[in-house]
Amino acid sequence: MPFTLSHAAAVLPGIRRDGTARGPLLASALVAGSFAPDMTYFAATAVPAAMAFGDVTHSLPGLVTVDVLITAALVGLWLLLREPLLALVPRRRQARFHRFVRGQDWSGIQRPLLAWRFFLSAVIGASTHVVWDSFTHLDRWGMKVLPVLGEVVAGFPMYMYAQYGGSAVALGVIVWFTVSAVRRGTDGPAPASVPLIETRGKWAAGGLLALCVLTGAVHRCVRWYAAQSVQLKPLDFIPTACFGAGAGLAVGLVLYAVGVRLWMRGRTPGLDRDRTQTAGRTPSAPGSAAPRSPVRGGVRNG
Repeated sequence: MPFTLSHAAAVLPGIRRDGTARGPLLASALVAGSFAPDMTYFAATAVPAAMAFGDVTHSLPGLVTVDVLITAALVGLWLLLREPLLALVPRRRQARFHRFVRGQDWSGIQRPLLAWRFFLSAVIGASTHVVWDSFTHLDRWGMKVLPVLGEVVAGFPMYMYAQYGGSAVALGVIVWFTVSAVRRGTDGPAPASVPLIETRGKWAAGGLLALCVLTGAVHRCVRWYAAQSVQLKPLDFIPTACFGAGAGLAVGLVLYAVGVRLWMRGRTPGLDRDRTQTAGRTPSAPGSAAPRSPVRGGVRNG
């Protein structure tokens, strides 16, 4: 699959539209698990030797060992990113998105049971990834089951059509699921845990992320092109560009989230948000100063 994010479509049947998983599963571990086998390919942007480790993450032993560890790291990263990312959503919609991405509260689950449910969810998520890849890559067992995938049509083998076509369809399914889930929610006060970021701050964050994505994609493609000895087609660059862009995005997201959380440190939860929501609506007492407007471009705890 050239688009790793597309793999999340395979686990959507196990997730409700309120962000919780069905049965004993955990939604975040399902989704992160569906990405886990490919993470070594993104890491290869910084450590080229990591590319070969993909054979392990896509193997049966890898499914129940290293992929579970990678899933845990991804979920930890998601918890770091979640509230700072929600701050980029329009304020009137933040409550809807927060209810969806918040999912199930884990605090009431005993640790041994939580560990087992996490392990099960991570393995299921990673398994969907490996099985899907088996039908979209050369020399995988899926091609032995369906030899037609190796036939060439209009200059390309059928498995490549399955790769790119399946990726596009899956992305569409993910967008549809997310939009329908958010629409079912209701607007309300933004959660106090979500920081307030003014318009200039959001534009700055977008610029940082775009720069990191572009840098990662260009760096990866240039390095890969220099190592090739055969003539390449534009289509050949897509997986490499995606892995480089994804690695750059990961760096940008971490920089952004850490910056926001450092800014929030030491601030009173909900204080600035309450002031912003009441500014301009509460009449000032005679002789009192008018409330200050939010600082442009600043990040404040909500």
